[in-house]
Amino acid sequence: MALNLFGVTVYDAHVTDLQVPDAMLVTVRDIAAICGATEYHPTEPDDATVQHFADVVAAYGARGPVLPSPVGVVFRSEESVQRWLELHYSTLTDALSYVENRVAARVHVRRAHRGEARDANIDLATIAGESLRVLRRAAVASLPLRMEGQAGVVLSAAFLVEDELWKDFVAEVEAQGKTTTSVRFEITGPWPPYDFVQMQLGA
Repeated sequence: MALNLFGVTVYDAHVTDLQVPDAMLVTVRDIAAICGATEYHPTEPDDATVQHFADVVAAYGARGPVLPSPVGVVFRSEESVQRWLELHYSTLTDALSYVENRVAARVHVRRAHRGEARDANIDLATIAGESLRVLRRAAVASLPLRMEGQAGVVLSAAFLVEDELWKDFVAEVEAQGKTTTSVRFEITGPWPPYDFVQMQLGA
């Protein structure tokens, strides 16, 4: 039976009693791969598949740290999942410790008014960049995001935030939005740390 990978979590009492439709755990010592049965052939994920992936990751993320996998990763068998967990055990364990009790936010800075003059774009980028630098001081880590095709987006970034400081971070985003009328701020989350996980999927 082939298995698709949703992510990796800590195997403890917080997850052993969790029942998630179409999901199972493959364990190695104190970590577990969150998997689901699938066919062993490449498929293009549709909207329903992506939503199910997000729902499964969110369910386990509500119980403990989760390292989300890219959508569409498939292993040939349970044994191949276990070999992968063993091979990357130390890296995965360190990464789980890093994201534990932390959540992700995405912040998009948009033009407040359409039809800005072209030379004003430089000023908007400067304003947005300075605000994002302020937000970095309220987060554990941050990453710039590329948002091609998003109309009106000046800059976007992802932030890793301490779970207990989430409300403070949201308040800081709102405060930055009050510093200028040229741009507006949009925040989404809290999310599992999708933007802060890079898995080594080779054997």
